[in-house]
This record gives sequence, C-alpha cells and structure tokens, in this order.
Amino acid sequence: MTAPIDHPTSRFPLDVVEGRVTAAPLVRAQCERHLLDLEAGGDRGLWFDGEAATRFRNFSRMFNHTTGPLAGQPIELSPWQEFVFGSIYGWKQEDGLRRFRIAYNQIAKKNGKTTMAVLPALYGLTLDREGAPQVFASATSRDQAGLLFEDARRQATSSEISPLLNVLQYEIRCPHTNGVFRCLTREPGSADGINPHVAVADEIHRWRSGDLGEIIRNSMIARAQPLYWMITTAGSTLQSYCGENRLYAEAVATGAVQDDSFFAFVAEPPADADIADPRTWAMANPNLNISIPEEELRRLHQEASAIPGRMPGFIRLHVNRFTDGVEGWISSEVWAEGAAPIREADLAGLPCFAGLDLSSTVDLSAYALAFPFEERIILLVRSFIATGGHMGSLEARGRRDGADYVAWEHEGWLEQHRQGAIDEGRILARIKEDATRFDIRELAYDRWGMASLRTDLQQLFGNRFVEHGQGYGSMSAPMKRFEQRAMQGTIQHGGNPLLARAVRNTHRESDAAENIKPSKAKSLGRIDPAVASIMAVGRADAHVRPRRASRLIVI
Repeated sequence: MTAPIDHPTSRFPLDVVEGRVTAAPLVRAQCERHLLDLEAGGDRGLWFDGEAATRFRNFSRMFNHTTGPLAGQPIELSPWQEFVFGSIYGWKQEDGLRRFRIAYNQIAKKNGKTTMAVLPALYGLTLDREGAPQVFASATSRDQAGLLFEDARRQATSSEISPLLNVLQYEIRCPHTNGVFRCLTREPGSADGINPHVAVADEIHRWRSGDLGEIIRNSMIARAQPLYWMITTAGSTLQSYCGENRLYAEAVATGAVQDDSFFAFVAEPPADADIADPRTWAMANPNLNISIPEEELRRLHQEASAIPGRMPGFIRLHVNRFTDGVEGWISSEVWAEGAAPIREADLAGLPCFAGLDLSSTVDLSAYALAFPFEERIILLVRSFIATGGHMGSLEARGRRDGADYVAWEHEGWLEQHRQGAIDEGRILARIKEDATRFDIRELAYDRWGMASLRTDLQQLFGNRFVEHGQGYGSMSAPMKRFEQRAMQGTIQHGGNPLLARAVRNTHRESDAAENIKPSKAKSLGRIDPAVASIMAVGRADAHVRPRRASRLIVI
C-alpha cells in the first residue's frame, strides 16, 4: 500500500512547500495543512485513505473534455486537481466517513472549473456508495444552474459511465443507485423537501444572498457524508455570500479557525503582488500553460492597461482578486509578527492607556489596554458578545459570523453575556478589576452608547476619562500610528485570534486629504476589538512620544 506522503495527492503540496511550484499564500497554507495533518491528524481521529482517493482519480479518467481545444481528449487531472480531489475523497474521520463536507474553491477563469464542478456531481450520483443520492447543480436562477447541468449532460452522454445513466432533458437518473441529478434554484418550490448528497454551487460570486446555500447545508444533515462543493472566480465585492466564504476559507486555511470539515483552495495572489508579473498569474491560474496560455494573459493585461475600464475585469477574472475597492489594511503575515505570548502577571502595576468601544446588541463590545514598554506596545484586548434570546447560542453566532467564538471563549479571548444583550455592569466590573491591577493613565471612549456607564467611569477616572471621536479628525493619526507599529512589528498582541480577525475585517476608509479611519459600515465583519485597540495605541503613543522628544532635547 502506498504511504500517504507518497500518494499523488501529496505531490502538489510537497512541490509547493519545497519551492518547486509557485502558489498563492492560501493555497500554500492548505498544502501545509495537508502535510501537517498527515503527521498529526491522527490525534484528532483523521486519516488519509489512499485507496479512496485513487478510486476518484480512476473515475475521472472515464471522461473526455467536451469543449475547447482539448475536446475529445481524455481528462487528465493536473497536479493541483489531484490534490484537491484527493483531499476531498481521501481524508476520512475515525469512523471511516469523509472528513470534508464543505469545499470552497476560488480559481481564475479558464482553469478547468467545468471539470472541477461536474466530476464531483457525477461521482456522487453513481459511485459514491450512497443510497438514493440527490445531486444538485445549484444557482440563484434556473438559467445559471442550467449551464452547469448542460455541462454534466454532455459529460454523462460521452463518458464510459453512460450505460449507468438515463440522461433526460431536465434530470439525469442512475437506476443503479436510485439517484437523481437536477437543477436547484431559489425559485418557488425548487428546494422543497430536498435531501442533498452532493450540491455543486458554481460561480457563487453571482449569488446575491446566502439563502440558498443555507437551505442546502441545513438539508444535508440526514446524509452520512454529504458534500457542498463551491467553485467560483473572485467576485466584485467581499460583502457577499461569496466573500463570506472566502474570508472563512482564509481563517480555516491559516489555522485561525479549526474546522476539520471545511476544505479551502483559494488561488488568490497577495494584495501587493504585481498584476503584470507572470508569477502572479501562476498563483491565480494553476492551469497556466495547460488550459490557458501565458501569452493570452499577457495580451489581456496589455488590453486592460490600455483601456482602464477593462482592468477590474482582468483583476477579478484572471488575477482572481476581489475588486470592490476595499483597501486592505494589515496583512495576516504582518500581523502575525506580534504574536509573542503575553503574561498579564508581568504587567502588574505598569502604566497603560485604554480604549473602550461599546456595541449595539449585534456587534461585539471591546476595550483594549496598551502598555508602552521600551520600543513596543503590549496590547491586551477584552472582548464581549451577547447570546441568548433572539441572538441565539454562541455556536449559532459563530456560524453566522464565520468565527470560532466557542473556542475563543474557551481560550479566554471572549466573554459571553447570555441575557440577549451586552451586560454593561459586567464590563464595568472588569474595567474596575483591571484598574486595581494596572496603572490605567487614561481611558478613551466613543460617546456612542455610553449613557449608562459614563457617570461610573467618570467617577473612577476623573479627568483621565476622555472622549475619542470616530471620524477622520480623531481616528486618522491613531490609525496611521497603529499601521506603522504593525509594519515595524512593535505591537505585541499575544496571538489573540479574535483581535486578528477584527484587524483582518477592518475596512480602511480615506478622504481626499488622505485622512483615514476604520469604517464599520463597510467592513467585512466585527471590528470592535480593532477599533478599541486603535484608540488605546493612539493614546499611548500620544503620551509617550512627547516625553521621548523632550528627553532628546535635554540631551
């Protein structure tokens, strides 16, 4: 029997990690995840079934390309496709059922996405050892779903498995398994009573909401090992169902969230990559010079450079990056530089500066403590979340936000308030407790929502309780200093995963004078811990830097 590390599924990850293949950061992260799980996944009951992965590989060889210059030729999976499919069908749980139930694949246009969409559907219909499987080509309109279904019909009628199938106009049936494959849309009655074994969601960047996706996922619970297979190019906005899945995919691939049921293959170059560089194209187009020639991308880039109106389309479709104009703030790689552990006991009695951001019911509430220490700022962040009542459980809130709130509460990064609203009395008690442990020189606050706590905090801090606006005038300088410190690696945050997510979610808004501020309205999720941190770090720097300057003058 072939060892998992020697299986074809592992060749692409090894090539990426060892530098033989250029890959996007999140593809590399998924490759590292695969290799790490081969070593340590057994501790979580995970194991790699090479025979199951090979079974799907052999199935793929029963098909021919049906369109384009390769029409009529046998399908031969590229190494990256071997990795994707081998991961999906090879990784198992302790009970022998498939590990991965959800897959998000984001790949540039003309990189074999039709093959990537059709093969899982037809395998689920015919040879996946599932009784009466229901398989769906899903989209928000029948025309869109029909495009994928027509691709499946062409493959079904021209492949070696055609004797197993009855290919009809609106459905494909497999008498051998008593299975059916049809379209699924948001149209009335389309999703009534469904029990999907496999649902393929093609080009979800076109989906205007996630309602259909939630129906699919909730309808799969009776199946032993269902598969919700999403495949898409980048969309025009991250504030969408596609964007939500893209951000969650990043959190899982990088380890910020542990979800052993979610697979992510995001061929998206980093934000600072040169879009004219063929190495960037290779990151976005894993089938470069196989199904899409490099010369064709060079021609498309030249056209987009000459006609600026075409550039957003080139970036989205061929560089595989979202084009909604959201300004990336601080990259995950830069932020991770400040993850050295913090021992709160070592900070007892030290001076610090606090920032408080109280929330609405839905948002998080947070306050941050910034400790100037030598050339660094040591940053502690307390975060609070409301659950119960109409807010639902902590697990339900985590699912809605794509965040691992349950784990973060268990690890001490998050405090849960179960009365359906934030308990401001508990926040006040926490601030008072910290005021006895640390030398809080100043508490900056956003006046919004402060009516009930203002008097108590005014009594506690006196003239050290200062209002901090949220507009450009108040936030621009602190946010720029925060950015500068992050780039220099002089913010030590202890690896707080909730704060890391808030930083990643933050939308950096700017005006004509290049003033900046965080925008909650345009951000991609909860950012309250980041806002509180900006306020705290800004106040710390405002006090520390003048004193340093005066010492230099004296010298």
